Amino acid sequence: MSSFPGPASFKTMIRDGKIKRADAMKVLYSDIHVVPDFNLRDTDAEYEAGVAALADYILSGGTVPALEVVARQDGAGVDLVDGHRRHAAYGLAISRGAPIEWISVVGFIGNELDRQARIFTSNESAKLRPLEAARGFLRFLKMGLDVAAIAAHTHKSRTLVEAYLILATAPVDVQQMVREGSVSAEVAIDAVRAHGDAAGDYLARKAAEAKAKGKTRVTAGTIRGRALPKKVVAPLITGVDAFMAGLTNHHRAAVIDAREGRVAPETIAVPVSALADLLSAHDAVQAARLRQEERDRSRVVSPPPQQEMDHGSEEHAPA
Repeated sequence: MSSFPGPASFKTMIRDGKIKRADAMKVLYSDIHVVPDFNLRDTDAEYEAGVAALADYILSGGTVPALEVVARQDGAGVDLVDGHRRHAAYGLAISRGAPIEWISVVGFIGNELDRQARIFTSNESAKLRPLEAARGFLRFLKMGLDVAAIAAHTHKSRTLVEAYLILATAPVDVQQMVREGSVSAEVAIDAVRAHGDAAGDYLARKAAEAKAKGKTRVTAGTIRGRALPKKVVAPLITGVDAFMAGLTNHHRAAVIDAREGRVAPETIAVPVSALADLLSAHDAVQAARLRQEERDRSRVVSPPPQQEMDHGSEEHAPA
């Protein structure tokens, strides 16, 4: 009669070859060095709040992933590569009396470029805010990387890199609006593309308009208006398609001639039915816009009870 072997444990799994033992590395907290200006994050109130929350978690017995480090050339400890927020939280916990001396670390493998990119690719770090990411992309650009190389190293799209590089070199007042959360990064980037150095004045006007409507943040929606319902827009698209399908080669040639400055007829005949459908769809769009404007005005005059909560959610939403 065979006896039940009992539940598996790490010890039995190591014995059976299912797990390999590896000596973990630990370093004295005082020997972990933060390289000046290496971390991209703004150490503002939001950052400090995150550090404090993480310190509370550590003080309550919670565990966090090991810090990623590289050995210093002089042998005097290690330089921190990934885990700046965790490192700061350990320091805060120690200052509050936590008996922490040795910190778990893992060695980072890679060159300087890989180390710079780690903050973008870490699964443990909080997501970078737009200005922080933009600052990192600009750092890579100054190192000689082009947009394609930056995108490859940070695992981001070229479109995002190109847009955030615009944000990285935007006027100071525009960056401050993004930092404060009064303007979304998307809107700021579009404004700089369209208005250049005058983007700050443009956004200040839009912020005033948004405030007058009871909004605390300028977004694409506050500038372009809320998207119309699909059931309203779809007939307009269908009408345009039908109208274009009804144009003959003669019609198209006349339009091309007019665009390129050649002699062209002042008017052309088009199918009435196609034009009628297009006009009907346009009328529906206009009616929907008027309804939206009326609803927006009524919200300003008589805000619903949940508006204060909505404002808070919008104000603190990530850009």
